[in-house]
Amino acid sequence: MHDWYDDRYDPYPSPYAEPPIDLADRVTHLVYVGGRLVETRHEHARDTAWEQYVERPAPPPPPPEPPQHVRVLDWLTYLCGGAAAVDALDAEPLGDETTDLPTDFPDERSRQWVETTATLLDVVADRWFDPETSVALRHALLALWVEDPTRVTRPKSAAHLAGGLVWAVGKANGLFQPTGPRRIGTVQDTLGLSGGLSTAGNEVAAALRGFRGQPWSGRPTGVPDLLPLGRADVLLGATREQLVRLRDRARAAAD
Repeated sequence: MHDWYDDRYDPYPSPYAEPPIDLADRVTHLVYVGGRLVETRHEHARDTAWEQYVERPAPPPPPPEPPQHVRVLDWLTYLCGGAAAVDALDAEPLGDETTDLPTDFPDERSRQWVETTATLLDVVADRWFDPETSVALRHALLALWVEDPTRVTRPKSAAHLAGGLVWAVGKANGLFQPTGPRRIGTVQDTLGLSGGLSTAGNEVAAALRGFRGQPWSGRPTGVPDLLPLGRADVLLGATREQLVRLRDRARAAAD
């Protein structure tokens, strides 16, 4: 018998014939009687016991990785909070012109929380860092208050908030070991905290970044190990000096 629906030599195919089945998805049944082929039948492999044997098309290859200079510029954009911030990068030390605490608070508890945290940040900076780091910490506290006030008053204490801010700003500037000279444990001891600072620090970092840019999946080779906060006003002059060199080298490579 012939499979009339799949006979390419039939000059008068049935107008009601089903469209041919693609070879990659075709199951062919051969019926033999007494050693003679008496019937050939085709069906889709879909939803049958033979579906697992169908060779599916290979997925397309991943897109090629962007050139190194593009990856570096994208990383700088995420680190600093936008292309305009990367353009404006300089190596000048942070000034303290914009570090005054706000005077308008929704309640007395918020005022005390912010003021106590600022005092603790000054204590840590005076003991372990320098005046410019104190400015960066104050910038981070003020930015956090503007971006997400509930994140300021949510921690267990002002000391926990201060620890998270120091951890985030320190990581953003490479101040802690193994990148920098300081140990995080010294900050914990100064603030009287028994637990680690990374949990509070990551919460602070996420709040400071907000929704600026896409989450960064990997650091390009040849760049420093810095925590992206999406802000340039918490980066020390020495840190920004490194970033300026990277920016200029990446742009030169693009020309």
